[in-house]
Amino acid sequence: MSFLPDLSHRIARLVTVTMCVSAVWLSISCNATDHHAATQQAFDPSAKSPPSQFVPNEVLVKFKSGVSPERIASILKDNRTTVMTELQPRRLYHLRILDDRSVEATITRLTSYREIEYAEPNYRYETQK
Repeated sequence: MSFLPDLSHRIARLVTVTMCVSAVWLSISCNATDHHAATQQAFDPSAKSPPSQFVPNEVLVKFKSGVSPERIASILKDNRTTVMTELQPRRLYHLRILDDRSVEATITRLTSYREIEYAEPNYRYETQK
């Protein structure tokens, strides 16, 4: 009966090796597909330009904890933005820019306030098909 622990150890090793080989194969095949797509787009003059990496006129802003609702409202009004969604109560907001300022200019201005933890574009994310 001493061969049973040895057999289970061999099976575990075989499963581990198989999973590692599969992961490497998947990684290589995905990189090859991405490289082919990038190469094809680079040489295809009829290809459309890539979409913007973030949504125009939208930013995400996170306030530091303890900032009053009145101060938050004041900062948002001063920066000509409106709340689209409150993602975390009195902390994280999805905002729309109400004037013609760029996302970058709005972020620069918002991050100058000591009450704001960070501000960033509303990035677009796409799943692979």
